[in-house]
Amino acid sequence: MPSESTSPSRLNGFLSSMRNNNVINAATDGLNALRSGASSPTRMYRQQQQQQQQQQQPLQQQDDSMLISGVRDLNVDAGRQLPAGDPMSYKMDVSSMRAGKENENPNATGTVSRPVELSIEDYQRVNDPKVKRLVDVAQLYFFDYYFDMMTYVHSRQQRLAKAKTSLSVLQDPAERESQWRSYMGRERVLLRKRRIKLKYGDFKILTQVGQGGYGQVYLAKKSDSKEVCALKVLNKKLLLKLDEIRHILTERDILTASKSPWLVKLLYAFQDPENVYLAMEFVPGGDYRTLLNNTGVLNPRHTRFYISEMFSALEALHKLGYIHRDLKPENFLIDSTGHIKLTDFGLASGAISKQRVESMKIKLNALKDMQVPYRSVIERRKMYRSLRQSDINYASSVVGSPDYMALEVLQGRSYDYTIDYWSLGCMLFETLAGYPPFAGSTTDETYANLQNWTTTLHRPQYEDGRYVFSDRTWELVQKLINSPAKRFRSFDEIKQHPYFSDIDFETLRSSAPPFVPQLDSDTDAGYFDDFSNDADMAKYKEVMEKRTQVENLAERGVPLPSRAFIGFTFKHSKIGNGVSDDTARRSYRRRQTSDSPFDTMF
Repeated sequence: MPSESTSPSRLNGFLSSMRNNNVINAATDGLNALRSGASSPTRMYRQQQQQQQQQQQPLQQQDDSMLISGVRDLNVDAGRQLPAGDPMSYKMDVSSMRAGKENENPNATGTVSRPVELSIEDYQRVNDPKVKRLVDVAQLYFFDYYFDMMTYVHSRQQRLAKAKTSLSVLQDPAERESQWRSYMGRERVLLRKRRIKLKYGDFKILTQVGQGGYGQVYLAKKSDSKEVCALKVLNKKLLLKLDEIRHILTERDILTASKSPWLVKLLYAFQDPENVYLAMEFVPGGDYRTLLNNTGVLNPRHTRFYISEMFSALEALHKLGYIHRDLKPENFLIDSTGHIKLTDFGLASGAISKQRVESMKIKLNALKDMQVPYRSVIERRKMYRSLRQSDINYASSVVGSPDYMALEVLQGRSYDYTIDYWSLGCMLFETLAGYPPFAGSTTDETYANLQNWTTTLHRPQYEDGRYVFSDRTWELVQKLINSPAKRFRSFDEIKQHPYFSDIDFETLRSSAPPFVPQLDSDTDAGYFDDFSNDADMAKYKEVMEKRTQVENLAERGVPLPSRAFIGFTFKHSKIGNGVSDDTARRSYRRRQTSDSPFDTMF
């Protein structure tokens, strides 16, 4: 039993806090089992190491120091890469892993083996994204399993101590016996609940808040803990037909790894034979697109606040080793306190479909000589808003709008994380001007503008000659929307730009936002589309038609790989009463009238 002084913490310090307990033996067995998998790169390393040692000297007896050293440094980081270079020259030096033991026991026999060379085949297998993900999933499962187990044991010990203290003051033996039986009954219920798998029926569906091509998003409440969440329901067959399985697994992995307040958190992930489910924290303020649709443009001060928060959210994602690749106003949500959260990580694996890229390349090449007439700021603003209103599916077509995508992505060329800076530059431009920098009267015109971006991107002016952007704002836009060699290279460079001179990024999330959603309760979905309203449902006409077409294809007997969603299940750690940390801090107030211009935007 762990004592109060050695209660485990989340991942960091877990093993060090448990090292003096018997749990390390269980951890040893668990990690050995983890490393014995057929697809484990570690197993390949060990097999080659043992073969080489047998040719030289008897094997040195393995001990727990190597295991503990490996477990202590075990870290789930999907973005890590093996060193670049000649695969034949890559070597795994195990001497440092044994140094500790040999220093402790100078009489130990044997010598440290020489570094092991990996074959090209092994090197390619180690670098296979599928193998890497399985390794990460196994590591995450190991940590979550033992952390959850020891947390339960520790909390049960605390409940037992509290019960014994309460019983010790009771004088009546009958009452003491009754209270003891009641305590044991509660413990049995808790133990039973730990063995029950999560299922769709454990959530009460309140209303629909989203619709996609292969699933829906519902506002739901977990029946036992009363947690409010956004429950995304995704059909497995549709995911297979749309080649979206990899994207969903990526989104699940990012949501699981996320501990930042800037990124939407995952509460639960589970599956059944037909669907997979992602229960995420509910962000009730709607998305940034809704904000822009209702305001047209924002003033410079408010724009600076939101763009600063967007860069902070993007940096949180980049620190996890991911590039978003599909940033747009719809991907930034406004939480109950008025601050930004980044979501929708489906394309963050870098696996944008070849068909989509090829389609965009064809359009770019076909329209490179198209002549685009000059239009004033007011004309382009009205044209863009009219286009979005008349063509409901403008931003959600099968190919997608190139309004925010960097040119190198659309051309299928190599790119890095700075493509996300291009996207935020386009959003900064749109927030102040009322239209994205390359928006045209048609999608073809938008592609033509993007193909000729160096001549299309210019500082917008009103008819009276005034510039829409200040000097420092326009300088920032030019450093974001630029060729890869001339863009910002890091978040630190961005923070040093004069545009952000008034922004304290360290305290940004605790500062007062320009708009705070007015919520009646924690289940208020007023900032999302009403799916019982015909006008709102019209926005999803093409999505529903495409879903029907794909469903018909999915019924043609295409087999679903049995291990397609391995490692998908997840359950978050809770605080106190079982409510997620963000939900526990959330407060609500009744709608009220104010002089603030943001109170009438919705």
